[in-house]
Amino acid sequence: MSEGTAGVARPILDRAEQADGNSPVSDQALLAAGQGQRALLVFTEAEGAAPVAVGIVGQGELDLVVDPASRGKGIGTAALRILLDTPAAREPAPGGSTGPLAWAHGDNPTAEALLRGAGFEAVRSLYRMALDPALLPALPADPFDTPLPAGFELRTFDAAAPDDDARAWVRVNARAFASHPEQGRVTLEDFALMRAEPWFDPADLFLLRAADTGRTAGFTWVKTLRDGAAPETELYVIGVDPDFAGAGLGRALLTVTLARMAQHRPGRVTLYVDGDNARAVRMYEAAGFTIDSRSTQWRGPQVSE
Repeated sequence: MSEGTAGVARPILDRAEQADGNSPVSDQALLAAGQGQRALLVFTEAEGAAPVAVGIVGQGELDLVVDPASRGKGIGTAALRILLDTPAAREPAPGGSTGPLAWAHGDNPTAEALLRGAGFEAVRSLYRMALDPALLPALPADPFDTPLPAGFELRTFDAAAPDDDARAWVRVNARAFASHPEQGRVTLEDFALMRAEPWFDPADLFLLRAADTGRTAGFTWVKTLRDGAAPETELYVIGVDPDFAGAGLGRALLTVTLARMAQHRPGRVTLYVDGDNARAVRMYEAAGFTIDSRSTQWRGPQVSE
């Protein structure tokens, strides 16, 4: 085991995503590792050999990804034991609770058996929902043609003068996801790193504001990946300030999202939503999304000092 970098980890993460059909590590975990807030560790079978697994641990969470070509050799069991013995594994989980949190992404019986064998218990579910691209609005779709509730205006993120928009986005995001263990913790620095990602396009980030005060009331953000023949679009995050709840902003922003996705002519349309967020799940199902896969978060036993 040794300290690693995103560049070393990326090939294993990419191969795991291709093999499993799910991203093996969250964007939040990678951001935290890039800022030194979590430890990124690589595992090899022998000194000087190529990495066979990647672990990210800290802030009460851990992620472990074994290279698909190296699975079935007990590497995951050994690596998990090592991760749980690191000082970073003793940091409290979000909310101050004890016991590290770990995700089994998608339907992954092997990962679930590994975690269960280490004393972890399932505590949370996450749905990936997908939409048939044929169900997107017909072209020429225009997000700015979306009917909005009275008194609200739509615009895109101002990349030329981002400071005010960045502060507004972080504020609304924190309020909209105040009880969310990952999304609600995004800082201005995190947001800047997210905008530095190669997939970021300010034209994919919409801000909805109250016309009378100029206050940002909500937002929607489309993540567009162009690695394949056809783009893949993901509803990265959509949020409404609780002060404006009940005004129909969420549904209006979803309509904006779908119109923007249609402009990209995607081959794939997805989003992620917490399994216990029944209201959001119903809204997405009404728009034609269906549950494509389920991920499970597990809480481990308290790590002794």
